[in-house]
Amino acid sequence: MRKGNSPSAQQELATKLRKVQTLINDCLDLVTQHQQIPNRHPKPSGQIRNSDTSVHFEMNERAFIKRYAKKLGSGPKKFVLILACLAKGNTSKEIPLNEIEKLWNRTSSKTLLAMKFNRFFAATAKENGWVDSKKRGFYNLDRSWKDIFIDD
Repeated sequence: MRKGNSPSAQQELATKLRKVQTLINDCLDLVTQHQQIPNRHPKPSGQIRNSDTSVHFEMNERAFIKRYAKKLGSGPKKFVLILACLAKGNTSKEIPLNEIEKLWNRTSSKTLLAMKFNRFFAATAKENGWVDSKKRGFYNLDRSWKDIFIDD
Protein backbone atom coordinates (compact mmCIF):
# COMPACT_ATOMS: atom_id res chain seq x y z
CA MET A 1 0.00 0.00 0.00
CA ARG A 2 1.37 3.39 -0.96
CA LYS A 3 1.71 6.03 1.72
CA GLY A 4 -0.63 8.58 0.01
CA ASN A 5 -3.55 6.15 -0.27
CA SER A 6 -4.04 5.26 3.38
CA PRO A 7 -7.42 6.18 4.90
CA SER A 8 -5.80 8.58 7.38
CA ALA A 9 -3.87 10.31 4.57
CA GLN A 10 -7.08 10.68 2.57
CA GLN A 11 -8.88 12.14 5.58
CA GLU A 12 -6.03 14.56 6.20
CA LEU A 13 -6.08 15.60 2.54
CA ALA A 14 -9.87 16.08 2.62
CA THR A 15 -9.58 18.21 5.79
CA LYS A 16 -6.89 20.41 4.23
CA LEU A 17 -8.90 20.79 1.03
CA ARG A 18 -11.92 21.96 3.04
CA LYS A 19 -9.71 24.54 4.78
CA VAL A 20 -8.43 25.73 1.40
CA GLN A 21 -12.00 25.97 0.08
CA THR A 22 -13.03 28.01 3.15
CA LEU A 23 -10.10 30.38 2.62
CA ILE A 24 -10.96 30.76 -1.07
CA ASN A 25 -14.58 31.56 -0.23
CA ASP A 26 -13.48 34.13 2.37
CA CYS A 27 -11.18 35.78 -0.20
CA LEU A 28 -13.95 35.86 -2.81
CA ASP A 29 -16.28 37.49 -0.27
CA LEU A 30 -13.66 40.17 0.44
CA VAL A 31 -13.15 40.83 -3.27
CA THR A 32 -16.90 41.14 -3.79
CA GLN A 33 -17.20 43.60 -0.88
CA HIS A 34 -14.29 45.65 -2.22
CA GLN A 35 -15.88 45.90 -5.68
CA GLN A 36 -19.11 47.27 -4.21
CA ILE A 37 -17.27 50.24 -2.68
CA PRO A 38 -14.73 51.48 -5.25
CA ASN A 39 -11.47 52.96 -4.03
CA ARG A 40 -12.25 52.23 -0.39
CA HIS A 41 -9.09 52.57 1.61
CA PRO A 42 -8.76 51.33 5.19
CA LYS A 43 -9.05 54.20 7.63
CA PRO A 44 -6.90 54.35 10.77
CA SER A 45 -9.94 54.47 13.02
CA GLY A 46 -11.27 51.23 11.56
CA GLN A 47 -14.71 52.80 11.15
CA ILE A 48 -16.26 54.40 8.10
CA ARG A 49 -19.57 55.90 9.06
CA ASN A 50 -20.74 56.88 5.60
CA SER A 51 -19.74 54.56 2.79
CA ASP A 52 -22.76 54.87 0.48
CA THR A 53 -21.32 56.22 -2.76
CA SER A 54 -24.35 55.79 -5.03
CA VAL A 55 -25.34 59.06 -6.67
CA HIS A 56 -28.55 59.81 -8.56
CA PHE A 57 -28.21 62.45 -11.28
CA GLU A 58 -31.82 62.45 -12.51
CA MET A 59 -32.97 65.20 -10.11
CA ASN A 60 -32.67 68.94 -10.75
CA GLU A 61 -29.54 70.84 -9.67
CA ARG A 62 -30.90 72.33 -6.45
CA ALA A 63 -32.42 69.04 -5.29
CA PHE A 64 -29.18 67.21 -6.15
CA ILE A 65 -27.06 69.66 -4.18
CA LYS A 66 -29.48 69.76 -1.26
CA ARG A 67 -29.45 65.97 -1.04
CA TYR A 68 -25.70 65.43 -1.18
CA ALA A 69 -24.11 68.63 0.18
CA LYS A 70 -25.40 67.97 3.71
CA LYS A 71 -22.94 65.09 4.07
CA LEU A 72 -19.97 67.15 2.89
CA GLY A 73 -18.22 69.55 5.21
CA SER A 74 -15.39 71.03 3.22
CA GLY A 75 -15.39 73.44 0.29
CA PRO A 76 -13.23 71.20 -1.94
CA LYS A 77 -15.70 68.31 -1.50
CA LYS A 78 -18.58 70.62 -2.36
CA PHE A 79 -16.61 71.81 -5.42
CA VAL A 80 -16.39 68.18 -6.58
CA LEU A 81 -20.12 67.74 -5.95
CA ILE A 82 -20.96 70.76 -8.14
CA LEU A 83 -18.64 69.45 -10.86
CA ALA A 84 -20.26 66.00 -10.61
CA CYS A 85 -23.70 67.59 -10.92
CA LEU A 86 -22.73 69.48 -14.08
CA ALA A 87 -20.89 66.50 -15.61
CA LYS A 88 -23.63 64.05 -14.53
CA GLY A 89 -20.85 61.82 -13.15
CA ASN A 90 -19.06 61.54 -16.50
CA THR A 91 -15.31 61.52 -15.82
CA SER A 92 -14.38 62.50 -19.38
CA LYS A 93 -16.59 65.61 -19.58
CA GLU A 94 -14.69 68.87 -19.06
CA ILE A 95 -16.58 71.66 -17.30
CA PRO A 96 -15.40 75.29 -17.37
CA LEU A 97 -14.59 76.78 -13.98
CA ASN A 98 -16.95 79.70 -14.59
CA GLU A 99 -19.91 77.24 -14.98
CA ILE A 100 -18.99 75.61 -11.68
CA GLU A 101 -18.79 79.02 -10.01
CA LYS A 102 -22.15 80.11 -11.49
CA LEU A 103 -23.95 77.02 -10.18
CA TRP A 104 -22.20 77.43 -6.82
CA ASN A 105 -23.40 81.03 -6.55
CA ARG A 106 -26.96 80.05 -7.50
CA THR A 107 -27.02 77.43 -4.73
CA SER A 108 -24.93 79.01 -2.00
CA SER A 109 -27.83 79.71 0.34
CA LYS A 110 -27.52 78.79 4.01
CA THR A 111 -29.42 75.56 3.48
CA LEU A 112 -27.45 74.24 0.50
CA LEU A 113 -23.73 75.00 0.31
CA ALA A 114 -23.56 77.50 3.18
CA MET A 115 -20.28 79.06 2.00
CA LYS A 116 -18.96 81.36 -0.68
CA PHE A 117 -17.10 80.03 -3.70
CA ASN A 118 -13.31 80.07 -3.48
CA ARG A 119 -11.04 79.10 -6.38
CA PHE A 120 -8.75 77.47 -3.83
CA PHE A 121 -11.35 74.67 -3.56
CA ALA A 122 -10.46 73.54 -7.09
CA ALA A 123 -6.76 73.29 -6.29
CA THR A 124 -7.40 71.31 -3.11
CA ALA A 125 -9.81 68.96 -4.90
CA LYS A 126 -7.13 68.37 -7.53
CA GLU A 127 -4.48 67.72 -4.85
CA ASN A 128 -6.79 65.13 -3.26
CA GLY A 129 -7.16 63.35 -6.61
CA TRP A 130 -10.90 63.95 -6.94
CA VAL A 131 -10.68 66.12 -10.06
CA ASP A 132 -8.24 66.75 -12.88
CA SER A 133 -7.57 69.68 -15.15
CA LYS A 134 -6.01 69.04 -18.54
CA LYS A 135 -6.66 72.59 -19.74
CA ARG A 136 -6.49 75.73 -17.66
CA GLY A 137 -9.92 76.71 -16.38
CA PHE A 138 -11.55 73.36 -17.23
CA TYR A 139 -12.13 70.51 -14.79
CA ASN A 140 -13.21 66.91 -15.06
CA LEU A 141 -13.95 64.30 -12.42
CA ASP A 142 -11.32 61.74 -11.53
CA ARG A 143 -12.33 58.08 -11.14
CA SER A 144 -11.98 58.43 -7.37
CA TRP A 145 -14.33 61.42 -7.09
CA LYS A 146 -16.88 59.46 -5.05
CA ASP A 147 -14.34 59.29 -2.22
CA ILE A 148 -15.76 62.67 -1.17
CA PHE A 149 -18.65 60.73 0.39
CA ILE A 150 -16.40 58.57 2.57
CA ASP A 151 -15.91 60.08 6.00
CA ASP A 152 -12.33 60.70 7.08
